[in-house]
Amino acid sequence: MANYRMAGRLLTDPTGAVHLPVGVHYVPRSGPDWPWRTGAAEFAEAFRAIAAAGLDAVRFDIIWAAVEPEPGRYDAAHLAELDRILEAAARSGLSVHPTLFVGGEVGDAYWDLPWARNRNPHRDAELLELQAAQAAMLARRWRGHEALLAWDLTDEPPFWIYSDQTGDDDARVWTRTIVEAIRSEDPERLITIGTASQEVDHGPFRADVVADLLDFACVHPYPIYSPELYPDRLRARRMTQSAAFETALARGAGREVMVHEFGASSTQYAPEAVRDYDRLLVGTSFAAGAIGYYAWCWTDAETAAYRRAPYSRMPHETQFGLVDRDGAERPRLAALRRFREQLGGLDLDGLIAHGPRLDAVLPVPREFAAPYDESGYELGVPSPYTPAERIWDPQRSVTPLIRGLLNGHVLAARAGLSVAFPREGGEFPAAGVILVPAPLSSTTQSLLHLRPDFWPAAAERVAEGAVLYLSLSAETAIPDLADLAGVEIVDRAPVADLLELHGESELGGLASGEPIRIRDGHDAHHLRGVELDLRGAEVLARSGDGRPVLTVARRGRGAVVVCAHPIELLLAAVPDAHGPADGSHRIYRAIAELAGITRPHHPETSRGDLSGPRGALTVLANHAAEPLEVEVMDPSGGGRPVTLALEPYGVRWHAWPA
Repeated sequence: MANYRMAGRLLTDPTGAVHLPVGVHYVPRSGPDWPWRTGAAEFAEAFRAIAAAGLDAVRFDIIWAAVEPEPGRYDAAHLAELDRILEAAARSGLSVHPTLFVGGEVGDAYWDLPWARNRNPHRDAELLELQAAQAAMLARRWRGHEALLAWDLTDEPPFWIYSDQTGDDDARVWTRTIVEAIRSEDPERLITIGTASQEVDHGPFRADVVADLLDFACVHPYPIYSPELYPDRLRARRMTQSAAFETALARGAGREVMVHEFGASSTQYAPEAVRDYDRLLVGTSFAAGAIGYYAWCWTDAETAAYRRAPYSRMPHETQFGLVDRDGAERPRLAALRRFREQLGGLDLDGLIAHGPRLDAVLPVPREFAAPYDESGYELGVPSPYTPAERIWDPQRSVTPLIRGLLNGHVLAARAGLSVAFPREGGEFPAAGVILVPAPLSSTTQSLLHLRPDFWPAAAERVAEGAVLYLSLSAETAIPDLADLAGVEIVDRAPVADLLELHGESELGGLASGEPIRIRDGHDAHHLRGVELDLRGAEVLARSGDGRPVLTVARRGRGAVVVCAHPIELLLAAVPDAHGPADGSHRIYRAIAELAGITRPHHPETSRGDLSGPRGALTVLANHAAEPLEVEVMDPSGGGRPVTLALEPYGVRWHAWPA
């Protein structure tokens, strides 16, 4: 019996060949409540069109209420319809990826159970037992089906309306229960969960909570729905690197990651803009290690569906299609088809099996992964200590942390650095650069900062040759900062509407060209900078009034760079901040040069290098509206440079044989 499997970090199909799915989620034109409107014939027609369009995988929803109209009773006719849908996918040569227990889907839709309304399926004991039984039934029914790529336990848990009722422990128990039920009947089948914004929202089904129970993790990057993180135009740098960021962040929890949904509505953005956005989103996340793609979604809704919920309440959801309601291709389909064609010409196992090369690490706080974990208090378990933060701030927001991580990721990419997100206290990958942007250097809210014992460990890495970068704020508190970084905090920085950095070093081009200018956010606690007193550090840049704002202290074979302002958080509040006029990436370029990373790089591009047993693959993306010619070097350091011509918002790659 042959199945899709994980072979190292990549999926393989039943023949043993690498399968990096490039497909689409299918929602019928009449609406997401499809079991009561249409059937397998429409799916089969769509699957033929999907395959003819050059895609190789399809994901679709199984709605719990349709399978189980009464507790414990399964609808035989609907199950037969589901059988026909799987067979239709197989006939069209598509791998099929069904999503169980769909509750939340399309806009604000929630398809509840008429016989169990308002009961949380992630906590209710009876519903949990019924879900396990249904999952086992379907696993038994489709065991050995060669078209079935993996089970998706559910789409975007905790089903939106139960977000405030589901905790990390609930998510883990639910996941383990359904996984065990499936594996009791089909032990070789791959399993994942189609999580939405769990990583950036700190939701209970984030990778840190459930990934170790799964074969691979998923992200659904939709920056258009998170203006607090992405206040940008669609083609802007943060937007187009959102999937790369979420992929890298989720991979830090220890599993490979699939980009499970992505897209933007043609009611809100020009189809050509959506095409460019998709192209960059897919290319940059591929370079960050993503192992598959399902675009949202195949077709626009039909006009008659506009009158019905959820479309009547969420009109933008009507037009996310790769094709319009009449079946005509939208530009984004051509971009996705081209990506799959390019993959088809690659020795995937030979060139990308080892994953992305890392230049830098950006650690994620221990409490982000496991809030209030008593084993981390160093007091013994159980302990009488109870954090008062539970009362002070019961709904702790991760937005400042994610803003710092995201903008640090983008600045690193603009400087030519690839970044991983290891968890504090876990295995720390070897890298020449350690990035610690505010609020990681802060105090008070433990969810946002690294613990004091991080700094001695970082100092050891620096002594061995790493470059440690810190950006500080009025919330920063680092014990023994002078010993670590050659500076002391003496006060909050004076208030100014604009932060200017006047470079005094040739590193990264700091002293060349215009000063680096960033809008100051002094009115908020995490956004105000600090005044530094030098304790042996050198000045790399000063403010307009002469204060040191960027310093370096040589320590052993490495160095510590300090920025006196939380530039990552300041940039986070500026729409379209990372455009061509922004020079803040020069700070990160100086850090790279201190670490000996001097390969050529254009700031309007992002680069990722993947490697395998037979060579490496450089993936280069152009985030500019103009064509570029960019020189790239073999990541192993050998051979001659190659010049790649990039179209506006285009992606190219170059293979380097071993």
